[in-house]
Amino acid sequence: MKLSLSLQQALLAHLLAYQPLTDALGGPNIHDAPPHPSSGARSRTYLVIGDETVGAFSSQTTNGAEHEIVLSLWSAVRGYAALKSAMAALYDALEDSPLALAGGTVVSLRFAAAKTSREGRGRLRRADCRFRLLVEHDPEG
Repeated sequence: MKLSLSLQQALLAHLLAYQPLTDALGGPNIHDAPPHPSSGARSRTYLVIGDETVGAFSSQTTNGAEHEIVLSLWSAVRGYAALKSAMAALYDALEDSPLALAGGTVVSLRFAAAKTSREGRGRLRRADCRFRLLVEHDPEG
C-alpha cells in the first residue's frame, strides 16, 4: 500500500515508453481515469490504469506488498481486432520487463487474467487485464 502511487507512476512511465503499445493505441493514450469528453481527447483506443488490490507480502528478511492492478483497454473501433492488438502489446510491455520503482523493487510481475466485454450498448469494446506484482520495500524507505 505504501508504494501504490510510486507503482502507478512507474507503470505509466514504462507503458508510455513502450512504442508498440503507443502505436496500438494510436498515440500516448494512457490515463489514470477515462478522458472526459470535454477534454478534447478523441482517441478511439486508450488504456486506463484502474483498480488495484493490495495485500501483505513479507518474509523473515523483507517487507513488501502484493499488488493486483487492472489495466483497462477501451476501444470505439468496431470489432475486437484493435482491442486485442492493444492487449497483446500491453502483455509484451509488462511480461518479464524490469519496472523502475522508487522506494522498492518489483520482484515479480505476471499476467493474471483478462476479460473482454461490450459496453455502451455495444458501441465500445473493453478489456480488463489484471496483472499481479510482488513488491519488496527498500529497507531505508
